[in-house]
Amino acid sequence: MKEQSPLLFDLTELQKEANRKLGLSADEVLQIAQSLYEKKFITYPRTGSKYIPQDLWTEIPELVRILNTNDQFKSAISTLKFGNFNKRIVNDVKVTDHHGLLITTKVPSAISATEKAIYEMIAYRLLESLSHTCTKQVSHITIKVHHYEFQAKGSKILNQGWRAIKGILSDKENTNNVDEALTELPEFKTGDELKISKTSLLEKSTQPPKLYTEADLLSAMENAGRSIENKEEQKALSNIGIGTPATGASIIETLSRNYILRKNKTLHPTDKGLQVYDLVKDKKIASVQMTAEWEIALDRIEKGELNRTQFINDIQNYTAEITSELLSLHIPQENIPQLKCPKCQQHHLIIKEKIVKCPDDQCNWILFRTICGIQLSIKDITLLLTQNKTSLIKNMNIKGINYGFPYSCKS
Repeated sequence: MKEQSPLLFDLTELQKEANRKLGLSADEVLQIAQSLYEKKFITYPRTGSKYIPQDLWTEIPELVRILNTNDQFKSAISTLKFGNFNKRIVNDVKVTDHHGLLITTKVPSAISATEKAIYEMIAYRLLESLSHTCTKQVSHITIKVHHYEFQAKGSKILNQGWRAIKGILSDKENTNNVDEALTELPEFKTGDELKISKTSLLEKSTQPPKLYTEADLLSAMENAGRSIENKEEQKALSNIGIGTPATGASIIETLSRNYILRKNKTLHPTDKGLQVYDLVKDKKIASVQMTAEWEIALDRIEKGELNRTQFINDIQNYTAEITSELLSLHIPQENIPQLKCPKCQQHHLIIKEKIVKCPDDQCNWILFRTICGIQLSIKDITLLLTQNKTSLIKNMNIKGINYGFPYSCKS
């Protein structure tokens, strides 16, 4: 089995890798990459391509030589052969507005720890992309015990290829790939008899799908068109997905304001997020198919098969339809209790999404609803103001949403 070397990073792939390995958000990665670009240590980061044009290939050996002046990369570069680099990353057709992420000839200095980590990711990916395939021997063995059959699978590395760059011989995050275990099995031949040394019976239950990380969400956004049955529309979305490499981070940041929460590395929907999902999930505005239809229409305009005026009219009609749908939605309101201000005892409190406050400017009593990363529910606000306590609140974070460790407490 041959495992191709990875291509260069585009922005989305860099964001996914940094989220998996460093726990950084998509927006943090974008800001760090932008900083490195402005300091001229890497090329333009907001790219959707993983390739370089042919005319840039002649500059690649110089980049490798610059990395070789750094002791950290010498061991990795020793596995490469100058003059025999893998040219898989060269493809003029697949280079969009900007080519894949590269380091530059300027050696980094005075950079932060996170900037250094992102720079090294880009540098190591360049070296991996220039290496040749990793060759594995994958074994599948069937063992018969009476009329039962058992499977054993294993693999071993025959030629490390690009995996020698960092010395990582398996993708530990890739838990779905049984071949990644790198369990080397003994040599067997058909008909061999084995002695059973011991047996055990394991009782297990199926697990629900894991919550998304930002890396998972970025992948889902990239591959949003896979669920579309129409092959033409699926093809139209194959290289687009939801958003662009430059807007993916901002989409997630917008959601994190009110609709999702970051807890450790996973993303959790808020009550408001679930409510919005239930309201719009079957509406036109939530259909990725619309993006596919527009891409097909734009392609037809380019080919002279569709009048652009008709396309604009269709968009206006679509906008009118989704606006009508959204305006017709019935949004259930929480039953807001009448609670007196605990300070002045004169006025009923105004309860909003983010704050609870007294309407009297002289009193000016206020309570922020988000405490340690968790929004207080109407029930807990009522308990707090009437009984001086709340119910047990879980997953609070002593330093806010992104840092520290979660805990549960009662007020």
